[in-house]
Amino acid sequence: MALQLVLKERMSGWIEFQDDSLPKGRHEFVFDVDASTSAILNFGAVRECTGTVSFGHFHRPVPVEGELVLQLGGPSYDMQFTLDGIGSLHLAGRKTYDVRRLIPSMTTLPLLVYRQGRIVGEAELVYRDSVLTFPLKALRLRLA
Repeated sequence: MALQLVLKERMSGWIEFQDDSLPKGRHEFVFDVDASTSAILNFGAVRECTGTVSFGHFHRPVPVEGELVLQLGGPSYDMQFTLDGIGSLHLAGRKTYDVRRLIPSMTTLPLLVYRQGRIVGEAELVYRDSVLTFPLKALRLRLA
């Protein structure tokens, strides 16, 4: 058995498509993700993520999977999911910590939205809980 670090995050935000073939407007969504790794102190190690993305009135909840890479300057995310009538979407972005805007830079994740390798929109996710509670609410150790 190995000791694992488990990260549980719940973020909410919006996605806006810039491609004429996709639904217009800004669509709000909630993003729940779990990531785990036995490379606890290994910054730069890829953590597999799974979860759901929920769009409220726009679309039913769907599974999401991808990768999270923890880095000292800010974590990067690379997530994929499929929406009916739209197809497979890929969201990629990175939090960039900035001491002049510390709390917003720690809680806001700007993303680009890709479909078939082409940028078709942008999105933003915000960690809604207090940053001070993050280690207590989001991080866990477990034996696996």
